[in-house]
Amino acid sequence: MNTLIAYAGKTGNTAKCARRLAIRLKNVTLVDLNVEEVSPNDFDAVIVASPVYSHKFERSVQIFLRTYQNILENKLFAVFVTMVEYGTFNKVIAKEIAGPLRKNAVAIANFGGEVNNLTPFGWHDKIVAKSMIKLESKKHPIEFLPEAPQKFIEELKKVNWD
Repeated sequence: MNTLIAYAGKTGNTAKCARRLAIRLKNVTLVDLNVEEVSPNDFDAVIVASPVYSHKFERSVQIFLRTYQNILENKLFAVFVTMVEYGTFNKVIAKEIAGPLRKNAVAIANFGGEVNNLTPFGWHDKIVAKSMIKLESKKHPIEFLPEAPQKFIEELKKVNWD
């Protein structure tokens, strides 16, 4: 099976997760949607990965999902996000992924996230990020969820994604 992992991000966290996932699957093509365009037509399966900033996916991921929704609805499809605000996960997914795509998805997961580099953000986004980090760190550690990638892969294997 030929799998596309299409991802984007500003800080490198989502890219790190995409690379780690890619080495655990076979026949994977990694594409950074902020750098290049890709069509899912040439792939049997597609994983889309996005960070979540202010309850939104990365813009290039939003565009990819909208542009190729009809194609993705007819492929093996899965999504993971990197986000540290766990309480809004379901709300973000419902808002950012169209209903038919959500229904078709083999797996949708939050891999958690780190906050190690706010340099790519503008001053307003830095203020929002810092206040969110302060709030969320009182609820749980700000870190990647170590069990999330394995659970994600287990969901993929249920449909013989390999």
